[in-house]
Order: sequence, then structure tokens, then C-alpha cells
Amino acid sequence: MYPEGTFINELSNTVAIFEKDIDNPENEGFVCYWEFNGQNINKLIFKKRLSKQKAIEKLRNLSKEGWENIKENYKVA
Repeated sequence: MYPEGTFINELSNTVAIFEKDIDNPENEGFVCYWEFNGQNINKLIFKKRLSKQKAIEKLRNLSKEGWENIKENYKVA
């Protein structure tokens, strides 16, 4: 299954979002990178289509680099 989630870097200025493709949710999707500054201005760095295998590899690399899943940090009671 294609990974989903929102991950943030250690400096909290860049976010990577993994989302499934609506037409082929099991095998393809997109990764988007957004940059934030202190004035709440968002900037899309890039958006790319990835296969399931490439997305899993990218997710592993981000985890090794210290990126964290945002949903894990902000659990709702």
C-alpha cells in the first residue's frame, strides 16, 4: 500500500506530504515539499509522482535524516 502522512524536518521549516493517487491508490501517489517561514507564508518547493516502492524508499530516507510524523506529535485525546 502507498504510504500516507505528513512529515516535518528537525528545523520545523519544511514539510513533506505523502498522498495517494485517487486513480491508483495502492501503487502510486505524490510527495509534496512545502517550506514555511516565520510569517506563516507557505511555498511549494516541488510535487512529484512516485511509485509505491520509490515512496517507501523516500520515507525511509526521511526517517533516517530525522524527519518526524506530525500526527504522532499531535495526537488527539
